[in-house]
Amino acid sequence: MRAKGISYDTGFVYNGVIGHTRFDSETVRRELRVIRDDLHCTAVRVMGGDPERIELAAAHAADLGLEVWFSPTRSN
Repeated sequence: MRAKGISYDTGFVYNGVIGHTRFDSETVRRELRVIRDDLHCTAVRVMGGDPERIELAAAHAADLGLEVWFSPTRSN
């Protein structure tokens, strides 16, 4: 098997409003650690509408040794 992965939603943008109004670095790192340690994933697809959030989550995932797949979405 190549990788065992899951999607991580950083918040979608709809009509100029982003979901997940509360988004902080410590929470992202903790959730990604759970993905790695408790779910035993080796990869994560980071998705959402804000490039800065995607970049932050991807950096944490890579620091934790996860393979990262970028999946940005268009805003409405």
